[in-house]
Amino acid sequence: MKSKSLSSESNKKSRKSGKPEVLESIIRKTGISAEAILNNAADPVIHIDTDGTIIGCNSVASTILGFENTSLQGRNFLQMIPPDYRHFLKDRMKSSGSPDRENEELFLLRFPDEKGVHNSYEAVVFSYHEDQNESFFVNLWIPDHSRHKLNNQLKEAQGNYEALTETITEAVIMVDESFRILYANSSCIKVFGYNRNELIGSPFAMLFPEEVFSRYSGEFKKYFYMDSLEDERTKRELEVLGRSKNRGVSPLEISFGNSRELEQRILICIIRDISHRKNVERKLRYLAYHDKLTELGNRDLFHTDIEEFFRVYKKHKELCGALLFLDLDGFKQVNDTLGHQAGDMLLISTAKRLRGLMRESDMIYRFGGDEFVILVTKLRRQSDIELICTKILRVIQRAYNFEKQGQNFKVNIGVSIGVALLPSHGRDQETITRHADLAMYKSKESGKNRFTIFSEELTLSAQNKWMIDQGLKTALVNEEMYLHYQPIVDREGTAAGVEALIRWNHPAQGVISPEQFIPSAEESGLINTIGRWVIEHALLEIRRLNKRMKMNLYVSVNVSTRQLMAPDFTDIVDQAITRTGIDPANLRLELTETFFLESPEHTIQVIETLKKNHPGIQIVIDDFGTGYSSLHYLSRLPVDAIKIDRSFIKEIPAENNRKVINSVVNLATSLDMTMVAEGIETEEHKNYPPLASCQYFQGYLFSKPLSYKDLIKYLSSETH
Repeated sequence: MKSKSLSSESNKKSRKSGKPEVLESIIRKTGISAEAILNNAADPVIHIDTDGTIIGCNSVASTILGFENTSLQGRNFLQMIPPDYRHFLKDRMKSSGSPDRENEELFLLRFPDEKGVHNSYEAVVFSYHEDQNESFFVNLWIPDHSRHKLNNQLKEAQGNYEALTETITEAVIMVDESFRILYANSSCIKVFGYNRNELIGSPFAMLFPEEVFSRYSGEFKKYFYMDSLEDERTKRELEVLGRSKNRGVSPLEISFGNSRELEQRILICIIRDISHRKNVERKLRYLAYHDKLTELGNRDLFHTDIEEFFRVYKKHKELCGALLFLDLDGFKQVNDTLGHQAGDMLLISTAKRLRGLMRESDMIYRFGGDEFVILVTKLRRQSDIELICTKILRVIQRAYNFEKQGQNFKVNIGVSIGVALLPSHGRDQETITRHADLAMYKSKESGKNRFTIFSEELTLSAQNKWMIDQGLKTALVNEEMYLHYQPIVDREGTAAGVEALIRWNHPAQGVISPEQFIPSAEESGLINTIGRWVIEHALLEIRRLNKRMKMNLYVSVNVSTRQLMAPDFTDIVDQAITRTGIDPANLRLELTETFFLESPEHTIQVIETLKKNHPGIQIVIDDFGTGYSSLHYLSRLPVDAIKIDRSFIKEIPAENNRKVINSVVNLATSLDMTMVAEGIETEEHKNYPPLASCQYFQGYLFSKPLSYKDLIKYLSSETH
């Protein structure tokens, strides 16, 4: 431990060490002679008079001081010590007898040995009175070298600490409670641009923008006194913006520790520049919240933004917006015809068109496939959203130009839009998205390429559809499905065949028409199961009817697109014919015209297989004239008959319908096909001149669809 010179060299130590207490207790007892004191003291003791002459000393003192063979008695103690220590010893001799002194204090004393070599000792002076004469006892000890050892250890530890801080790349800074920098390592220049000498003694605030330090100074202060950093609720690090000497503002992460064992608290800060990490985090967040193909926000980002909208709405009730669900019309055909690369290009172009159309405050997302979502956050009135939707329809309808294998392609598509107003149509994410989705599906059902604004009627429609979807799963098992048959007659009115029409008697909703549940069956895939049931029951009942009535009626069964595309469709027909034992000539399969254009090659292959396996079976094109059949494929299709759609018959005698019917009749005649006119309800319809060459009729003029029992009655009355 370092000694201070002269009077300041006193260690100012109270007698906490306990060393002077034994001698003091002896001296304080009255009637003890000086000789007894010297003989009883275990520590080195020298007895001097007021002028410093040595009156006596014990053997321990002689040994420690190095005067074992030479008597110290009679020599002047003050003369033997260096001059710098004399007046300090005299001051101690003057004050040692003062009654208001509570403690004797250790002080450092230099004293020569027998060879004149000065050594350092710790000393305490006690006043002694005997026979009215005053003298002094000087109690000496060799200095406690453990303190020097500890001091050296502390210096070594400090050196090791500094060496350690110099090996790490993070900036290490120590500040006192007044936010003055006490220490800084050399890595500070990498983080802040300041070398350590520029920082030591400077204010900690210089490393932060003024407003940042002002905001976080209270947070910094708390770490001086936070002794339980192991507490899981306590943040170990803090992220703030720092200010460097040359690079401006950058994000920092600070880990804190403190010197809680010392009376003066010191805050230790390990500081990292996390600019690179933040850049990586931003990139990862962008990838996590954006669609890779179009760079629009994805479903996760939408969830975050819509929740933020509702959070802000709670504070600003006047806020209005709209949620738009968009589904491209015709995208699948582009993918199937031109390939997925063209489909991707179309999606990218669509994203660009939407970005160019919408405002900066509007947010656009892609949920996947050809589904896009737009969140309009600032809306003044409903008419504004109608204008926005009209613009979207117009911009999507513009032709898309693609190049593939050196050829240029021009593609036209549409878009179906569903709109839900915020917050009128929902005050939470689940409700508003469901309503926008319902509105979009309504646009699809209504003919596509249009927009629909949500209404409560759509919810009722959706609930009804849900009941249908759920009921379809058990309808066949519960025997809720049944068949009706509508007669198909020749020009004389005699029944030649019947069309099998499925009906569903729902336990809660009553009888449901096929127009309501067939689309749901198509979507769910149940149409294949239902279609198999219809074919088998129709064949079974027509065979039974023909046998009973001794007739040769055929049954016409409708086949959906999904049924025909099923890989086992021909097997289903084969098994039905085999199990019922019906003559294949008594079976006609009705296919919709539009399906031929979608998959002409597959259709041709299926029909040829059926005709090969079952000679006599006939194929009918239903709803002819409403689709876009190619004459090229129509001439190749092994089709036996066509049905003229009821929509043309209903509009008789409109001139345009006359032209269409004439064209259909001429086409069927040239291809040697049988014709059936649907929807005949009056004699005027039947006798309409363009239908003069039509062989068969079907409609309410002859009979409505009948149950099996009523069909037997109808046929019985016909034969009588």
